[in-house]
Amino acid sequence: MLDRAAARHCDTPVSEDTNEAAVPSKQLPEGHHFHLKNGDHHAELNKTIQDLVLSTDSYFVYVASDHSIQWSTTDEHQAPEYFGEILSRVAILEARSGFIEDPNTLGNIRRQIAEGLARCLGNHRKSDCFALLDEVDRLLAARNKETAWKWYFTAAYKVTGACAVGLVLLWLARAYAVSFIGRAAFEVSLGILCGAIGALLSVTTRASRIVMDANAGQQIHQLEGLSRIGAGLIGALFVALSFQGGLIMGGVQFPGSRLAMMLAFCIAAGASERLVPSLVDKIERSALSADRH
Repeated sequence: MLDRAAARHCDTPVSEDTNEAAVPSKQLPEGHHFHLKNGDHHAELNKTIQDLVLSTDSYFVYVASDHSIQWSTTDEHQAPEYFGEILSRVAILEARSGFIEDPNTLGNIRRQIAEGLARCLGNHRKSDCFALLDEVDRLLAARNKETAWKWYFTAAYKVTGACAVGLVLLWLARAYAVSFIGRAAFEVSLGILCGAIGALLSVTTRASRIVMDANAGQQIHQLEGLSRIGAGLIGALFVALSFQGGLIMGGVQFPGSRLAMMLAFCIAAGASERLVPSLVDKIERSALSADRH
């Protein structure tokens, strides 16, 4: 029989006044956990069993309808000496899997974690328990990276795609654009849009070195992707203005299109982390030198 006051579990029991929407009409007597099955309500923890992992006469482990991992033991059950280590690892993995949005995927991950806990309660070898949890850890790391990249690059590609469309439309309407805003402003506008292409090139080629964690949330990754493209646009604006003002390639005669050269510099400004800062430093030194004279 389970002693409600002495039963041990990994989640703080909620008040009996709390009602779950999924609680079935069938209520099993407290202590009859050996007969619990999927869909039953566990009165002691006020949880509905979604996936029963293991149930014996001295302990049982299950994944609840809210995807939390629940467990309970009788007073007579003897846990192994490494039980605390397993509990800590289970809690960490459960928290690290919180970024998973798909209910089926999250349920499968939580079941694998619960399997490791059940093996521990069953006094399996410590190495076997940790081997299962280590496999879950590797799986979570892969899914974490995949999810974070999806959020980050989706935002970056959407903005860059919009800039690319704007670049094409602006070029097709160049005659009207030049007559409306002037050639210099038209060329600067083209340069700004090219900065997004350079920024996307930068984040794509350096993807393996970008540290991301999906547990930080979707919004922060989207914001980071947008800010990187935004930085490329601003850098391209600075380079385009410098090019128009003669700070870059000023007075230099070279074969080919001057506009194409400027657009290439703008793409480089979006992709490079050193071009714009070095240009700012050059302008600063020139300004200070002019003040001295």
